[in-house]
Amino acid sequence: MPTPTRLLGRALRPALALLLLGACRAPFVPNDGGTPPPPPTTPLLPFRIGSSGPDFARSVATDASGNVFVAGYFAGTVDFDQSAAGATGRTAIGPYDISIAKYASDGTFQWVYAIGGTDADVPSTIKAASDGSAYVAGYVTAGALCSGNVIPNAGDHDVFLMHVSAAGLCEWAIGVGSSGPDEAHDLLIEPDGDVDITGSFSGTVDFDPGPGTGILISRGSTDGFVARYSASGTFKSVVQFGGTGDDAGNALALTTEGDVVVAGTFNGTATFGSSLAPQLLMSQGGLDYFVARFAPTLGLEWAIRAGGTSDDVVSTGGLLVDAADNIYVTGTFSGTADVSGGTSPALVVSQGGTDVFLAKYTGGGTFAGLARAFGGSGNEGVSGFARDAGGNLYLSGWFQNTVDFDPGSTNTQLTALGSGGASDGYLLSLNSNGDLRWVNPFSAVIAGSTNFTIASGVALPGDGNLWVVGRFFGLMDMDPSTAAVDLQSLGDADQFVAKYDATTGAIVR
Repeated sequence: MPTPTRLLGRALRPALALLLLGACRAPFVPNDGGTPPPPPTTPLLPFRIGSSGPDFARSVATDASGNVFVAGYFAGTVDFDQSAAGATGRTAIGPYDISIAKYASDGTFQWVYAIGGTDADVPSTIKAASDGSAYVAGYVTAGALCSGNVIPNAGDHDVFLMHVSAAGLCEWAIGVGSSGPDEAHDLLIEPDGDVDITGSFSGTVDFDPGPGTGILISRGSTDGFVARYSASGTFKSVVQFGGTGDDAGNALALTTEGDVVVAGTFNGTATFGSSLAPQLLMSQGGLDYFVARFAPTLGLEWAIRAGGTSDDVVSTGGLLVDAADNIYVTGTFSGTADVSGGTSPALVVSQGGTDVFLAKYTGGGTFAGLARAFGGSGNEGVSGFARDAGGNLYLSGWFQNTVDFDPGSTNTQLTALGSGGASDGYLLSLNSNGDLRWVNPFSAVIAGSTNFTIASGVALPGDGNLWVVGRFFGLMDMDPSTAAVDLQSLGDADQFVAKYDATTGAIVR
């Protein structure tokens, strides 16, 4: 005979079943004939690119449609399509080759073009043109091909400029150089379609890859240059600067009047301008940096120097010009450096190793009152530089140990997870006065002096977001909030591509 407890349980079972079904069942909605909602998708951003070798995204650019171009180098065989829908592999010819990959605004892969010779080939910068194509500058070695055509090489690695169509084809590429090392460090696209590049060269170089000549002879170890080519790659003009030491152009920008501003480094006594009206700059010790302004014809208007007794360097791409022709310069320094460029000092003092500086000048080359610096006991650097329409600045680079990233009076410290000489990356936003808005670290627990994580390039597409690319080691969290959005490198360094809200620094997926 059932016990009272069993009888009670039997009596409750139908009611309990109805209660549970009512709790779990959604309200009935008649079928309206529409299609069911699609399943949730996995965000494509951020993503990594790489294999077991060294892979490094050096520069990023965006076009008017929001597409993203990433220029980097890669080793071995690499799949540049981060989705599961397809695989687009490229195999490097030399130790590492140049890659140019295009993605949609949501990170969807579009195409990739790889180019390289028998030795290491490296891009310095990429810029998008108004027609959706892109220009890439850097250096290449012997054996590199552009759509089956051999790029001439004079020895070692040569200055490299390449035009890639919106469809991902190499339209043309030039290589100019000597038997020594020659490199392009930055480029700009003029309103009429001409392309200017700057960098360094050694020995005797003919900058005209065609039947004409544009010969320059270095005055010392390396000299700097600005060379101009048409949209089809035809040589137009070139100008030289430097002395008996190591000299280079590292960054280019265009003023509202069409003048070209170049910034870079020099050692000893460097000559700017023509032999008929030369302007001499003398470094104070080690490398100093310079800022020079050239007319549209590449005739010198003025040049200034800044720095101290240690090495002071303008970073690749570390130059911006605003609508009022104010000039912003960023780079690295050690010890005490005077960034005024004039007779009234504006000193910045490093905290140890190399620190990052930011300085502002007028269109006439006089100091405009903004001198900022940040750093810590290790080495810090800057490799990406951008400015939005509101005057806010964005810097990316690397840091070691503990760094106060607020150049102003307050304190915002970040401590790198990398140790034993390793570095972390950072993405930093400052307002127009050089005060901190926000900062994001790119960190992984890893040790070793060769494990340099770097946020290397930034781009502002104008939609309120900010793209950043670079390289990383190990397991890195890309989300500055408490959530974890991890990327894992496959062996050596891998490339990374990510997008953030320009106002808050929050990750965009």
